[in-house]
Amino acid sequence: MPRTLGRSGPSLPSSLLILTVATLLACAATASAESLRGRVLDGHARPVAAADVLVLRRNVVITSTRTLANGEFGPIDVPAGDYEIVASAPGLRSAPKPFTLKTGDTIEIDLTVAPSAVHESIVVSASQVEQPLTRVTDSVSVITRARIDAQQIESLPDALRQVPGLAVVASGGRGAVTSVFPRGGESDYTLVLVDGVPQNAFGGFVDFSQFGTGEIERVEVVRGPQSALYGGGAIGAIVHVITQHGRPTRASGSFETGSNGTYRATGSTAGSRNAWRWGLSFDGISTDGDTRTFPTSGGPVANDDYQRASGAGSLGWSDAPGRQVRVDVRASRSERGFPGPYGSDPLDRYEGIDLISRGITQFSSVGGMGTFRTAKITHRGHVTWSGAESDFTNPFGASDDRTSRVTGRYQLDASAGRVDLSAGWEFVRERADNTFITGEDAEQVPVKRSINGWFIEARPVGGRRGFVNTGARVERIERAALEADPFAFTPRPALEADVVWSVNPKISAAWFVKLAENGTWTKVRAGAGTGIKPPTAFELGFTDNPGLKPERSRSFDAGIEQGFAASTISLDATTFANWYDDLIVTVGSSFSGASRYRSDNIANARAWGLETGVTWRPSASVSLRAAWTWLNTQILGVDRAESEAPAPYHVGDRLIRRPGHQVSVDFGWTQGRASAFAIVNGRSDTQDLEPNFADQVFENPGYATVAIGGAFRVGRNVEVFGRVTNLFDRAYEEAFGFPALGRSGLVGVRVTGSR
Repeated sequence: MPRTLGRSGPSLPSSLLILTVATLLACAATASAESLRGRVLDGHARPVAAADVLVLRRNVVITSTRTLANGEFGPIDVPAGDYEIVASAPGLRSAPKPFTLKTGDTIEIDLTVAPSAVHESIVVSASQVEQPLTRVTDSVSVITRARIDAQQIESLPDALRQVPGLAVVASGGRGAVTSVFPRGGESDYTLVLVDGVPQNAFGGFVDFSQFGTGEIERVEVVRGPQSALYGGGAIGAIVHVITQHGRPTRASGSFETGSNGTYRATGSTAGSRNAWRWGLSFDGISTDGDTRTFPTSGGPVANDDYQRASGAGSLGWSDAPGRQVRVDVRASRSERGFPGPYGSDPLDRYEGIDLISRGITQFSSVGGMGTFRTAKITHRGHVTWSGAESDFTNPFGASDDRTSRVTGRYQLDASAGRVDLSAGWEFVRERADNTFITGEDAEQVPVKRSINGWFIEARPVGGRRGFVNTGARVERIERAALEADPFAFTPRPALEADVVWSVNPKISAAWFVKLAENGTWTKVRAGAGTGIKPPTAFELGFTDNPGLKPERSRSFDAGIEQGFAASTISLDATTFANWYDDLIVTVGSSFSGASRYRSDNIANARAWGLETGVTWRPSASVSLRAAWTWLNTQILGVDRAESEAPAPYHVGDRLIRRPGHQVSVDFGWTQGRASAFAIVNGRSDTQDLEPNFADQVFENPGYATVAIGGAFRVGRNVEVFGRVTNLFDRAYEEAFGFPALGRSGLVGVRVTGSR
């Protein structure tokens, strides 16, 4: 059963209110602003609409905007100083152009974009500040709105399948529980954010199937441990969804229908007027799910239906680049039947379609932020609340799960000579309630945790060729006292409050060994860091261990990126190694002497591999991308019993659901009113658990699938589109025992408009 965010939670601390008010009032006087405007043109001097324009100071994005239909942008108010400006559109990019603004200046700059395999984008998730994609020092992938529309991607997991290093595993078709394993890490090692609001349940679990794409402006994926930035939970990767907000006024809506009784509708609008910025979006889907007949099902599959509706809205105010406030809200509801593992059944344990099991999940959140900048100092504040509930019914009865979370953050950015600095404080208050976590009166009792983190990051400036990010975060994790549960199958003693301190450093650097004017460049980068993930609510609720610690990782990666042929071809390769320590496992009799508790931090594992990718953009009309990941994982012996591993595994086994090889290839073509795409995704075999009782390990065969689609614009603002997934009707299972959908097709219409 998915663990999701909950019903009730801690009240907003008075310190948070004081912090918020202080942040919003800080620096009321900003530096005098000068004005910048211009146009973005292609190689034939034609205007480029909807191009992203980034203004950089050193290696930080100071402000950004998007061009209008006539290619114009601005006016942008920017304080006097030295800057660079760069423009990017799908398949196109300009060379960075330096400029200087003096007090009282109003200048115009024309930017010419040319075909490029690199899309310059803002990245907010790899550092404490906004940076351009080409200058980040981590392994980062950005999935843009244009790519989502061009490939007709309907869910976040489908977008992530093309990211190297991530293994996406769905337990069935649309709406089935979907997990992501980053670089060999566990399925709860990825921190998911939507506009800065955490989406993970207490302890890290997140069901990626709950995220559509209707609200997305872009998705940033940062691979590797990010606990130095985000604290506990960001042990393997960050997936940050940025919703549509501000810039030129625009709107779009779509409706599609097709196989499996599927209907989907989306709508969005975003824009700006004077000092106001807004965004609003909706994504809804309904499907009957799988209705095929299988040897184990005894007839057509039933109870595989799925419905989801989600919406997001934002409202912001900014009368100057250095002064802005914004409020974000989001809500979603989904309902799905769970027919059980009606696929592979090697031990003949499946008893037929489950017509009863059904889950309902609801999520809501609100967040507020403020940014205030003077000539040399920036103050940032961010406050969020999130809550959700999951109700599940199965043949044995009903259960529910709740988590709520309040977070607050203050950050100070400053420059000290040739070093940019960021420092601040962040806190988390979270609570989990679950039907099965009870106390002395056999009633539910909450599991509560508070986290305080103090962080600092330094970014020495080495001109346009060298970039360094180094920092650390000190974390204080406090679990509240938990009363005894004498009625549990294995009684839990009373657990007193427990405090764990953790320090997580990180350093990463990049260097352009070659940066030629003809678009040829070579960039090398490397990084190392540590990560932590605190225990889940179940791990805390079903242990007699009063000092259960976070799981930990130590990681290293190094890579090279190469651009040539006037930047129309880009190659990259990254090697990585991860060591996972203090993994929490149930202590069995085979671990005699390893621990005196029922569960403990005694298990270990490691993973290493290689991520490679190539992108070819000979023109804005043609694109070809390919990615291949090689991964080697190994289960290690437990502490003080190195020849033993947690059942049903053995020392030296591969970690489950981590493929040794994973491939993705996608091709895109646009010409006039028409466009088309083709996508191939595949992986090698994996180790997986017996699907009914998870007490034995079996081999799950590899697979490859093909999806194709196209679109045709029948008017200025109207486009018809269609796609076929699993084109060759391949029978396969991402999760052992849970068949993926067969061949299916959808057709639809999209209406767009912009100012």
